[in-house]
Amino acid sequence: MKVAIVHDYLFQFGGAEKVVEAWLDMYPQAEIYTSFFVPEKFNTSESITKAYTENRIYTSIAQCIFSFRFMHRFQKHFFWLYPLVMRLVKVQGCDIVLTSSTDCGKQIQLKNNKKIIHYCHSPTRYLHGLTTEADHNSLNTIYKIFIPLFIPFLRWLDLRAVKNLNALETVWLANSEFIKTTIKQVYLTDSTVVYPPIELDKFLNLKRTGGGDFYLCHGRISFHKRIDLAIVACLELGKKLKISGTAGFQKQMDDLVKLVTDYEKKHPEKKGLIEFLGRTSDEQYFDLINHCKGFLFPGKEDFGIAPIEILAAGVPVIAYQSGGALEYVKESLNGVFFPDQTVDSLIMGIQRFEQVTNWNTEQIRESSLPFSLAVFRQKITQFANN
Repeated sequence: MKVAIVHDYLFQFGGAEKVVEAWLDMYPQAEIYTSFFVPEKFNTSESITKAYTENRIYTSIAQCIFSFRFMHRFQKHFFWLYPLVMRLVKVQGCDIVLTSSTDCGKQIQLKNNKKIIHYCHSPTRYLHGLTTEADHNSLNTIYKIFIPLFIPFLRWLDLRAVKNLNALETVWLANSEFIKTTIKQVYLTDSTVVYPPIELDKFLNLKRTGGGDFYLCHGRISFHKRIDLAIVACLELGKKLKISGTAGFQKQMDDLVKLVTDYEKKHPEKKGLIEFLGRTSDEQYFDLINHCKGFLFPGKEDFGIAPIEILAAGVPVIAYQSGGALEYVKESLNGVFFPDQTVDSLIMGIQRFEQVTNWNTEQIRESSLPFSLAVFRQKITQFANN
């Protein structure tokens, strides 16, 4: 079969890109179409690197901009450009087109393709009011000024692309029940839930040793993940927090570091509680999981890969009671919720968490099983073959 994989942009290796990797493993000779690609960000992915070395990754004219390393820091400033350049990219004559998208992937030209499957991680957030006021306040001045100017036109393009996909009898998949509902509300389109692919085996086989005195945050750092809440809550409580991951936009990381240093200047006795680890290897990540007290998940996520990995390792999660977390965090079974996206609410959640002393590691592991890579592959194959 001739298979094409479409993704918004390959700039950092997160949950959405894991879907692309899983599809490549299923269809090793597939071609990838994306607005731009940064090869060094995917050195840990054998399948994506192989596609690159075999010249099976096709990009838009935006690649000309990001061929210069110094331009990478401005990746998010070009949000308005990506839907426009993706409209110039064409995929035709394929047996299957698999699209993984939160943004501009749906703009690609599709012609004479037999089966189109659109895996939606979320309708485009900033175009449809899916960012909260707190999220908006965390943006820098450039975003606040320019986003409102572009929104009407880009929203029209987004909705038009959805209409075109539906005219092609596209199969819509959602990464969670939460996103399924959101797709219906925003795009007036029905979808089927297929949970993202998560390699559970290497986490299920970890021997949970515990004994650590710190909480953990792990994953791609972005403003909507609200790591700031975790930082302030731990500082207020005098709890240690280790943060593993990097930001696609350096200012977001700089703001978090400044938050810590400013707090430590006022409260020198709290110095050293927060530790930024940057990108960690698998071995380092496994060691953090094995020794952490629990995992803090303060953002409103469409789904969330890291919490499932953590649960597979037998570690309980403290999560904001909204979004995808509602589908896998079970109160007092594998974690606790905090109801409001505020520091005070998270502090109360941590305090309730610490009152539970008999977490059942095996029950926590079992709660992750419906979200395995094997289940994802099976369901994608069913939709591709029907």
